[in-house]
Amino acid sequence: MLRFELGRILYHIEIGTHTFMNMENVGARPIRKVQRKSSTGELHQIWDAISYWTSDSMRQQPTQERIHSFLKARYGITEESVNAMLMRCLDDQLLLRETKQGTRGKLLGKMVEIHTIPTSLQKSDGWDWYCAICHDVGIVTGCVSCHRVYHNDCLPDQYKSDNLKCPTCTEIEDELSSKNHNLENLNKCIGFVCERVKLFVPENLLLRKVPVGLFQKSVSYQDFEVEPYREVLIFYEQMSVGKMARKAQNREYKTLAEFVADANTLFHNVQVFHHGNNQFPAPTLKPMQRTLMHDADELKNCLQCFLYSNEQPENWYCLPCDPPHTLVYAKQKGYCYWPAKVIKKNEEGRKVKYDVRFFGPPYERALIEEAFIKPITTPVSSLSLKRTAKLNSALDELENHMNQLNMSKSTVPVAPKNSVVDNATASPPKKRLKEMMLCSVQTAKQQEKVPKPAAPKKEVAVAVPVVEQLAEEPAVVDAKEEEEKTEPELPVEADMPPELDANRNSVTSSDSRKVVMEESSEDAVSSSNATNGEVSNANAECLEQLRQKHAVEVAKMQQAHAEEIKKLKEEHRLQAEVMKEQHRVAIEETKAKIWCCQCFGEAILYCCWQTAYCSKECQHRHWMSDHKLKCRRSR
Repeated sequence: MLRFELGRILYHIEIGTHTFMNMENVGARPIRKVQRKSSTGELHQIWDAISYWTSDSMRQQPTQERIHSFLKARYGITEESVNAMLMRCLDDQLLLRETKQGTRGKLLGKMVEIHTIPTSLQKSDGWDWYCAICHDVGIVTGCVSCHRVYHNDCLPDQYKSDNLKCPTCTEIEDELSSKNHNLENLNKCIGFVCERVKLFVPENLLLRKVPVGLFQKSVSYQDFEVEPYREVLIFYEQMSVGKMARKAQNREYKTLAEFVADANTLFHNVQVFHHGNNQFPAPTLKPMQRTLMHDADELKNCLQCFLYSNEQPENWYCLPCDPPHTLVYAKQKGYCYWPAKVIKKNEEGRKVKYDVRFFGPPYERALIEEAFIKPITTPVSSLSLKRTAKLNSALDELENHMNQLNMSKSTVPVAPKNSVVDNATASPPKKRLKEMMLCSVQTAKQQEKVPKPAAPKKEVAVAVPVVEQLAEEPAVVDAKEEEEKTEPELPVEADMPPELDANRNSVTSSDSRKVVMEESSEDAVSSSNATNGEVSNANAECLEQLRQKHAVEVAKMQQAHAEEIKKLKEEHRLQAEVMKEQHRVAIEETKAKIWCCQCFGEAILYCCWQTAYCSKECQHRHWMSDHKLKCRRSR
């Protein structure tokens, strides 16, 4: 005990000197310091020893001697190493030392020092205890904006400074300043990612294998649930896939970098918890990590593409993104040129490759070299395409996508000066005249409310050339020219005498009424003649529309059925991979075990070569039957 206390005093002097040298000034918040001294591997070993002695089967007080006997029997740790481990745990306040009276055995009635596990931590300084990159303890630097800490050797050179701003915070700030995502779509996509990741997550990532039959020659392991205090004492910020899904459901994520930071926190917690443990759940964690990072990269490439591919509305691949993707013809080995969208451009030295996604189901992805990429403006006749049903479907989707792009970019059509416009877009002169006359009628009605003096007859003829000029006006007039013409004319009309202005409006309104009445009568006659011809074709058109609608619905159902089958196959494949890995691990564990020669249960009592037993009863039966004559154990 004296040696333990002396070593503890020297250890405190060394750590105190080191901590003082890493303080900027007295009373200031430390920038670099040792957050924790004990690794998680040591913590689990000490806590396992205390849990073992305080269990219902033992009911012993966890003294230093008993903790040492446990660690020596299980891990072969010397007494000096155990003392150093206990010092580090006590300094980190992850272990408490108390003096109590012995209750059983040779310690009954004596005052002994025991070690207990705290259920909560004292107030934290606002930083994590383990490096966010290597997940280990040591001298770390804390970020000024978050709780993450880093070793100086683990940080990239551009982040090494006294006022450290970690890569995670830098990325979040860059996204907040540069991008303005639709938060609803972003959180919806993150929800899809979480649902997919749940396929890889085991029931408990923190499941541990605890040794059973510790003081026997053959030690077996059993799976035990993690005690709640371990998570509280080890994790600075607890994170799970369910928590990330709830945050996405509540629309708490403002940027994609925040979601990536939460995912990295989850991986950091798992790796910190199992640090130094051979039972680390790598087969289940690595697929989940790959899936999360892959989906995060896809969200960085295009948020809308990811959303459309998961929701899959009608003609989802034809819907344009914002900003729209570059359209190209890409050629993959063994296939002809195929229309595709450019998702990302990868530059690897001098080689440039395009990450493209092809039109047409199943919308496959490929990395195509620049030599096999042609712009979408390339004539189809020069590509030597082999017309198949799939290629025709892809070209139809390309045409649909380009039409939707043009619709999204189009505004109110205004013809440029001296331009020729199609008959479909230009208004006929007669219709143009009708619109102009209706405008003049409305203007006249508004001005009739104002009392006007009588006008002389000689001034009436002035309005007639105005109507003729409108009738002879070209079919399409630039909107800007109309504004330029109408704006200078306003002062001229204001300078005219009121008598001339009133007579002009009255004559214009009377002529406009005549024109409107004539056109309405002509339209009524033409519509009555056309009705007889249209009634005969109504049934045929209705039947054709029903057939087309039925064909479209059948195609939708077939496509949905194919997509559902593909999704189920993918889920089955992923589950099969996880089950294969679990089966392989179970086989390896089974091969490493020793089995009872009598009842074929798991053996814990070793006798001799290829002979072991699960209990003393089996040993006695086998010994009395014939083993006492064949036993090879030296006596």
